[in-house]
Amino acid sequence: MDYRVSFADDPDDPLQRELNALYDYADDFETRILHRARMNLFFLLVRQLIARGTLVRRATALDVGCNAGGYSKLISDFGFARVEGLDLEPALIAKANAAFASTTPGHERSFRVENAETLDRSRTYDFVLCTEVIEHTSRPQLVIDNLRAVVAAGGLLVVTMPNAWSLPFAKAALKYRLTQRARDPVFEDHLRWPSPRAARLFAGTDLERVRVTGTNLIWDATTLRWLRQSSLFEPLNRAQFELARHRPLCWVAQFFFSVWRKRG
Repeated sequence: MDYRVSFADDPDDPLQRELNALYDYADDFETRILHRARMNLFFLLVRQLIARGTLVRRATALDVGCNAGGYSKLISDFGFARVEGLDLEPALIAKANAAFASTTPGHERSFRVENAETLDRSRTYDFVLCTEVIEHTSRPQLVIDNLRAVVAAGGLLVVTMPNAWSLPFAKAALKYRLTQRARDPVFEDHLRWPSPRAARLFAGTDLERVRVTGTNLIWDATTLRWLRQSSLFEPLNRAQFELARHRPLCWVAQFFFSVWRKRG
């Protein structure tokens, strides 16, 4: 998987077809678009961190909540010699190993079943990613403490979380409450985390925030359904993506990314 930023939804794009198969969302337009936006943002963010000299050491990396391994592959392609991915779900780890495991020196990638709440603290890494995990844990502050422990001094931690203060989540929450449908605990997890609350998880720690960014200001199932066949979709998707990357709008984007450096 050689990553390329895209704001279209091209069914003939080989990379998109690969992502569709990897994450099983070929028939889910909303998830497909929003996930590609997050991968776009992560790709551009890491490239910028390297270009600015913020991310220097690239020996080891850990992907906490690696799912099927796509982010781990991106991290490896940025020059990390050894990348480890972990997830709670054995089926996802099996998929990640099948797609991306490598023993090639300088490009090693391995995946294992492990819980972020009981993370092995015996090793440290130059770069740690934790994407869309913390909001689903029973002890989020413990997870943050575990992440801090495995980031090497001077290393970077990137955390991504949903933002309940975003327009897409606000609309979805209103619909959820008005329709009186069956409870969805996963969705309710998202609604507990506005961006300021997520930022407060790191207060008083040995982590220094070096960047905040975000993605998706407007897209939800309704707006995507209206515009998916329109010639306006790609330029609108690109424009709202660029606006959401920067302050102050990143604080009201649907997905909130923060970058932290371990002091020392």
